[in-house]
Amino acid sequence: MRVNGTYAYRIVLVVAGVAGLVCTWLAASDPLNPPVYFTVQSNIMLVAYYVWTLWRGVASALLKGAVTLFISITGLVFHFVLMHGASPLGLLPDGQGDDVSQMGNLLLHYVTPILAFADWLVFDRALRPAWTAPLVWLAYPAFYLVFALTRGALLEPGTDRRYPYPFLNVDRLGYDGVALQAVLLTLFFAALGYVLVALHRLASRTAAPAVPAESAA
Repeated sequence: MRVNGTYAYRIVLVVAGVAGLVCTWLAASDPLNPPVYFTVQSNIMLVAYYVWTLWRGVASALLKGAVTLFISITGLVFHFVLMHGASPLGLLPDGQGDDVSQMGNLLLHYVTPILAFADWLVFDRALRPAWTAPLVWLAYPAFYLVFALTRGALLEPGTDRRYPYPFLNVDRLGYDGVALQAVLLTLFFAALGYVLVALHRLASRTAAPAVPAESAA
């Protein structure tokens, strides 16, 4: 029953991610715009990982920790930086705004992060993520920073959504300002990664190891 429950839970997670991505693409004025966002990329990676897990019936602490960190970043940055702590209930469809876009934001920034975080704590507790794993996970946010800044530099000044996030806006902050933001966010991401490892290891004390500890995970 536990295996079936885990399988069903992850199907719900995948469906939520796919539905959010579909809503985001349907609401986009340019179909090439959504993939630019960390939100979309992190949710694609999350869906891909759990589809692989459902298909193969295996789990990886390194990969699962990575997608959990990335999707947690998506949720926390959206809520506290972009939404300034506003209630996510404001994203519920109300028939007065762009309901498709709002539903996409709700699913990708709140539903999938919460479901993924719960999965990290409840399932696969026999996995033992290494304390060095968060440093490996930081490679993708670093790559995204280079990607976003390079893309912005190649676009014409004044181009709509030249930089995908205000804290990466070189036109407004300058490269020194963006660098400061990047350092602060990197420190936060690293701390968040270690919190995830600590919480998982704490939860894993209630589970007997079922598989050998992964050397890199």
